[in-house]
Amino acid sequence: MKLRLILLSILVYTLACNEVNAWVGMAMPELKVEGRYLKDTHGNVVLLHGFAQTFSPWFNEQGSKWSNYDVNGCLSYNKGIIDKIMAAGWKVNFVRQHMDPYWSNTPGCSGRYEGEECFNESRFRKYLDEVFVPMAEYAVSKGLYVIMRPPGVFPENIEVGDVYNEYLINVWDIVSQHPKLKNHPNIMFELGNEPIRILGTDGTYGTSSQGHYDNLKRYFQSMVDVIRGNGARNILWIPGLGWQSKYKGYAVNPIEGENIGYAVHLYPGWFGSHDGGNTSTANGYDAFKAEWEAEIKPVSDFAPIVITEMDWADEKYNASWGKGHTGAAGGEGFGANFKKIMDETGNVSWLIFTDAHLLAQFKPTPPPQGTPYTFLTDPEACPWPTYHWYQEYALENYPRPDFVNKSHSDNGDGTYTNPVIHADFPDPDVIRVEDVYYMVSTTMHIFPGATLLKSYDLVNWEYCANPLEMIDPSDGYSLLNHENRYAQGQWASSLRYKNGKFYMLFNVNNLGGFLLTASNPEGPWDLKKLSRGYYDPGLLFDEDGKNYVVSGINSLKVIEINDDFEPVGNEHEVVLRDNSGLEGSHFYKIGDYYYIYATYGGWPASQTIFRSRNVFGPYEECEPMFLYRQDNIHQGALIETQTGEWWTMLFYDKGPYGRLPNLQPIKWVNDWPVIGINGNVVTTYQKPNVGKEHPVKVLPTNDNFRNYKLGMQWGWNHNPDNTKWSLFENPGYLRLKTASMTTDFLQARNTLTQRIFGYHSQTKDSYGTICMDVSGMKEGDMAGLAVIQDPYGYIAVTIENGKKKLIWRKAEIEKAGTVPDLTASKDISLNDKIYLRAVTNYGTGKCKFYYSTDNVNYTSFGSEYAMSYKLSVFMGIRFGIFNFATRNTGGYVDVDWFSTEESFDEANFYDDSMVGYTENEIRVDEIYTDKSQFEMMVGAVRSLDLKARFMDGHEENIASKCTYSVSDPEVLHVVNGQIVSKKKGECVITATYRDLLGNARSLEIVVSTTYFPFSAGEFNPNIFGTGSYDEKTRTLITSQYGFGGWKYDSGIDLSGYKELIVELQSAQSCGASFRIFDQNNYWVSPYMYNLANNTTRFSVDLTKLKTESGQAMDPSHIYIVGFWSYGGCPIRIKGMTLIEKAPNSIEILYDDSDAGKLVDVFTMNGIKIRTQVRAADAYRDLPNGIYIVGKKKVVIIK
Repeated sequence: MKLRLILLSILVYTLACNEVNAWVGMAMPELKVEGRYLKDTHGNVVLLHGFAQTFSPWFNEQGSKWSNYDVNGCLSYNKGIIDKIMAAGWKVNFVRQHMDPYWSNTPGCSGRYEGEECFNESRFRKYLDEVFVPMAEYAVSKGLYVIMRPPGVFPENIEVGDVYNEYLINVWDIVSQHPKLKNHPNIMFELGNEPIRILGTDGTYGTSSQGHYDNLKRYFQSMVDVIRGNGARNILWIPGLGWQSKYKGYAVNPIEGENIGYAVHLYPGWFGSHDGGNTSTANGYDAFKAEWEAEIKPVSDFAPIVITEMDWADEKYNASWGKGHTGAAGGEGFGANFKKIMDETGNVSWLIFTDAHLLAQFKPTPPPQGTPYTFLTDPEACPWPTYHWYQEYALENYPRPDFVNKSHSDNGDGTYTNPVIHADFPDPDVIRVEDVYYMVSTTMHIFPGATLLKSYDLVNWEYCANPLEMIDPSDGYSLLNHENRYAQGQWASSLRYKNGKFYMLFNVNNLGGFLLTASNPEGPWDLKKLSRGYYDPGLLFDEDGKNYVVSGINSLKVIEINDDFEPVGNEHEVVLRDNSGLEGSHFYKIGDYYYIYATYGGWPASQTIFRSRNVFGPYEECEPMFLYRQDNIHQGALIETQTGEWWTMLFYDKGPYGRLPNLQPIKWVNDWPVIGINGNVVTTYQKPNVGKEHPVKVLPTNDNFRNYKLGMQWGWNHNPDNTKWSLFENPGYLRLKTASMTTDFLQARNTLTQRIFGYHSQTKDSYGTICMDVSGMKEGDMAGLAVIQDPYGYIAVTIENGKKKLIWRKAEIEKAGTVPDLTASKDISLNDKIYLRAVTNYGTGKCKFYYSTDNVNYTSFGSEYAMSYKLSVFMGIRFGIFNFATRNTGGYVDVDWFSTEESFDEANFYDDSMVGYTENEIRVDEIYTDKSQFEMMVGAVRSLDLKARFMDGHEENIASKCTYSVSDPEVLHVVNGQIVSKKKGECVITATYRDLLGNARSLEIVVSTTYFPFSAGEFNPNIFGTGSYDEKTRTLITSQYGFGGWKYDSGIDLSGYKELIVELQSAQSCGASFRIFDQNNYWVSPYMYNLANNTTRFSVDLTKLKTESGQAMDPSHIYIVGFWSYGGCPIRIKGMTLIEKAPNSIEILYDDSDAGKLVDVFTMNGIKIRTQVRAADAYRDLPNGIYIVGKKKVVIIK
């Protein structure tokens, strides 16, 4: 004990001497649930560790500190406790706060204090404002995330829709609408406290059957739906049954929605853990881990877990809820094993539930030798080890600060400001599929391209896909043999959706028409070359099933096409406007009219619209001719929201930054759309009403190249040579090899680009910085960072005569022959890394380059120059990372990161425990299971054990990551890696795992489902007591007065069977009885058949089941079947046979007493067809007819 105390003291001193990156001034970005983890905005895994507060006089030192609804006293005391806990050095980053019913109950009410009976809504609203919200805000101000718990505790039994359910719905309706809590980035909700039993689908109260979990899901889903319906996206923590210890049924039927985790309570003695010897439970690590994995792992495999109540100490201190000791990890005791199991699970946040005022008194100084331990200094009580564990946790898995430079148009107050995206996304077409909006834009010669964005509110957009991998492998599109395709490629696409498939139609200069299709917008997409081209096409899927395309410039023509996109009939010219630049058409059927929404291109550009009641015209144009002619806003799409609002997404030309999307409201007047408000453009305006609120989304720009694939913000300048770049060769870096030999930057292959984003400011700069390792460069190589348009500029490192030099260049494209390039160069002394930076400004249109050797001090290099937008490139400015050879290929650079922050340190934003992937690390070799064929009980749930072995040799459990198909869905189905058995039969499960690179592996598992399986995993010798079972001999030995057999969590339906035949291999001498329970409770009165010492076979009439006390039983829900005995001697089971009931159309002429009698079966012609079979089985599977069964007539009519 003394040694452990000394070691912990050394750890405290060590941590105190090293900078800790969290808690003092800790970043508090908004967290999100992503898969099984809590993550910050950068995708770093976050684990929270904390304490709890309850705001009532009793829980605040038994009423000695404040009373009589003293708001100021309560706030002063509890804020002071937080201050003292932080001052004591606890590295906590969350607090669970109980909105205690002391405040919301009607004073003097005689109902249950912790219940809904005394709840007073007006008091709750008052003290929510005066106590709970101020305390949550104060905690956040001190660097603590907050989990808010509702007033009170569940009653012992609940059911869906009961008064307590309605009470909690009301509480969360109020809380989730509160302006200071709704969508607060640091505040989460735990939806209830310690439900015990719920009324299941079978009409019984319980905790373990799937029917109980199904109703528990309904119970909490009702609250989730109200919270989400109010537009609140706060993370929600869902309780389980059994005082928050039962969860596995959620794996089969999880809560639906985003940002969902599960809140667990855990005390000594729970989950098979050691409880300090106060009960018969005395297990250490193994039993604890086994029960945790049985109950929690099915859920923790797909969702994060938080422990919101847990503590331990010896009972002599009378200071903890849980009674136990720290013990040793892997051995006896509770605390150390708790930590070990939580760490092994990997996605569990937790707290200690010890009174907060005690934690505030903690001092990390060990007591003098010989001084008796106290609750706070005893290493076997929770405060001392937890304090030191929290110091260790503070060094990892903590949230990192959000980026500063974020370009978006959502003002956070229900309004947005144009441009809706401050970057080059030209020629937009937008559609809505159910509640999701999709927008395609032009990407020209960038691949992968045809960028597809998605949004839920038309304002906040995120990347969905870059569907166009390649148009053509020719020299021009690959920058070979001095050819290029700048300002050519994919442009002005038409996006539509029909019968579960997305269609993207576009034209390519000199190559004609192309069609991209996909059933999933995220891909894969299939590319098809069409038989003809369509200039600026507008695709229409008409209500009658026909398909049309409008296209052209100056002359707009409509043609019908079939489902293969082949022309049908002749093309019809429907609009002619000579030399007008009329183009950019999109085609709609709205009400009684066909509309062609088109633009008069050029400068200035304008928007117009034509309509006709016939698809082929004649078309009339709106009056005046220009539907919209302000600020050069033009070319785009019409969109109707779910709520019936109409909007248009157009773009406007904004100089070097390109063509920026612009969202305008529309009103219909006399069947004509009117853009804007009162004829004027809107700049800041109310967001579209889409039925609910959605969060701010920021299109990503920063990249640390630790992923296995490039982010969707990136695109290659022309077709890349994929053998000349890698994210795997040096994990955590983008390796760019010299892919071509040239002296012309524009002809350099494998220049990686992304759009440059502006901001809603004329003065804010746009930064682009790379950290580049140049140690692999060769003589004559040129590697650096560019800003691409016309003119283009770059800053680069080159190797000249074995020395590193810094190069700056600004060059024209259209005027290359008349305007000379500007260049600068200088020798530079550096180690392997250099930082190169480009800074552009939306307001001034200027560009400037910088370099640094330490990422702190940046020096300008070269001249500032004016950018422009020219058709020679036909795209807005882009950052470009490049490396090309001027002499010989073979060199490379490693780009560590790219950032649009003014100040960027990778360690400040990203957890360095994961630095990147090797290809072999994520490429699957095989998947396997130890059991490819097994049996399981009908009505049971079983976790699949599937593993993947990867090319580097490591293995992972993949059961929850696979997709599954089953040969007979009526027999079973698979959810989150859990097999749910529904009826007797045999089924083949095909499990398919797809690795991150898209490689798939599959295997088949054969499952036999039966009511009475004899495999060791299904037969339970410990339903009561601790028995044993030998699978090979089917031998059960119970403990004294023990019970073993089959326990059906979801119950089984035996109402379709007449009798159950039980056979033993030999007579037993244990005073055994056979028992059947129709409730999920071992302690109720069962059916009982006492086995005589010579009994080896007996029959149970399932149609006349009665309990031992004579009460009729219901065979439609049987939960437990098996054998009780005095223990210590073997019960050898031969088999269990169910006999189906006879069909209603079969006339049985023997009574129940004859069922076991052996009989012969004859046809009416006297032919014996069965010999000496049991009378109960004699008629089974016989065709229609009349038979003699044991000298009695049986008529079968099916």
